Amino acid sequence: MSLTKFVGLLAFTAVATSATAASVEATNDTNAQIAELKKELNELKSQNGDKWLTEERASQIRGVVQDVMADADTRSSLQATAATSGYNNGFFIASPDGNFKLQINGQVQVRSSYAWQTNSAWNAAQTVNPNATKAQYGTEIRRAKLSFSGNVVDPSWQYKVTMAYLPQGSQFAAVTSSPYNTAGNNQGNGTNSTANLEDAYINKDMGNGMSLKMGQFKSPFLREELVSSANQLGVERSVVNQMFSTGWTDGIQFTASNDTLMGMVSFNNGGNNANFATQNMNSTNGNYTQYALTGRLQWLAFGNWAQFNDMTSMRGGGQGLMLGTGFNWQHGGNQNNAFGGNQNPGSGNTDAGFLTYTADASWDLGGANLYGAFFGNLTGSLPVDNGPLGGQGTNGSSIQSYGALVQGGYFISDNTELFGSWQWYETANQGGNNPSTLSNNVFNAQMNNIFSAGVNIYLTKNVKFTFDTGWAANGIVFQGGIYNQAVAGTNYQTAGSVNSGGQWVGRAQVQLVF
Repeated sequence: MSLTKFVGLLAFTAVATSATAASVEATNDTNAQIAELKKELNELKSQNGDKWLTEERASQIRGVVQDVMADADTRSSLQATAATSGYNNGFFIASPDGNFKLQINGQVQVRSSYAWQTNSAWNAAQTVNPNATKAQYGTEIRRAKLSFSGNVVDPSWQYKVTMAYLPQGSQFAAVTSSPYNTAGNNQGNGTNSTANLEDAYINKDMGNGMSLKMGQFKSPFLREELVSSANQLGVERSVVNQMFSTGWTDGIQFTASNDTLMGMVSFNNGGNNANFATQNMNSTNGNYTQYALTGRLQWLAFGNWAQFNDMTSMRGGGQGLMLGTGFNWQHGGNQNNAFGGNQNPGSGNTDAGFLTYTADASWDLGGANLYGAFFGNLTGSLPVDNGPLGGQGTNGSSIQSYGALVQGGYFISDNTELFGSWQWYETANQGGNNPSTLSNNVFNAQMNNIFSAGVNIYLTKNVKFTFDTGWAANGIVFQGGIYNQAVAGTNYQTAGSVNSGGQWVGRAQVQLVF
């Protein structure tokens, strides 16, 4: 008997029983039948009741599953058009497939400095300028940067654009005839600060360790310059770096690397000539460089490339050793330098040939680091002097400049690092090319030793305090290096003459990066 028929029979029996309930006496047959029906009902419940409940639950579950599947399809459809975002060494937003990505990084450096000349240096300066200052001090926003990087179309098409607020004169020096500061400002660290375009390039990753970069970037020359200002050992890069650095250029660069070797070569518009218009390469009277070729080769003895993106080595970090060498060869086009004589170059844009070279070694010890570099520059092909200083140097003789840097750091705790450095540079003017009477010329005969020591305190990965002090044994007579990189950014004062006496510099800086 089916469950439906049984339920119908039970209902009929119940009605019949109710109808005869009024009778005084029920027959024994009816009672027996009811008892039999109750027994059969209990058996059917035990056999079919759970099945009926299971079918009902299965139907409900199927409905829930269908709803969940529909919701999942909706979410998947939305995810195809939504972007991922978060923080990973910078704030980023990206498409789920990774083909489009924008990452935002920033850097803020707040610095206080005090530069104090010895009495002999101050007296020498006053003989030329009675208003020369003995001390310079103050607080500045040394750097405030925003960087936008990522990729488009697919991960191989990469880009980077960096805007930087910098105090005027702290990056590019204006070579003038007066090296003396009279208003307490360090060659431009005043109210006329500007926002500059630093990086602006497209990089195509061609696979197998090869890439092609086009735009504005630092030419591949000095290691200290190539490492970000956020990852230096001291408060600022060295003075000798400013003397030889090529800084930012516009051009094209090819890079090839594997696990142990990395080579970079760039054809560009000359050291520190970023964001300038195209020049006439056939002209010898251009304002800037006619051509420049820069290259660098690095050999990784052990370690990995990423650990040399900074100038320190944290506790717990891996050990590594990297050797490097580089060159910059260019010919300037400007015959009208600031000093009126072609034999006295004011910068690498002077109508002369410049070959600058370097060799360096970096050793990470996992809690300690050591770095050493040698620098050199040969300036030749100097034209005959037709300016006001004519006759003083007409032989086209060469000018040679040299420099060296040794620095190291040691962690005395997980977040505290002591460091020190020694710098040396000298320029030898040969033949008749001797601009010794021009004190504000980087090519002037000079020799200097600079010693410094300090401490880094890493509060977090993103916040660092740095304190250091430095002593320059002799006067720093140039405001801009060979390629016009400013000394002012180091907070050292420009002196009256080479042997005028030394100066002390103390600096304190807090840096935040994201």
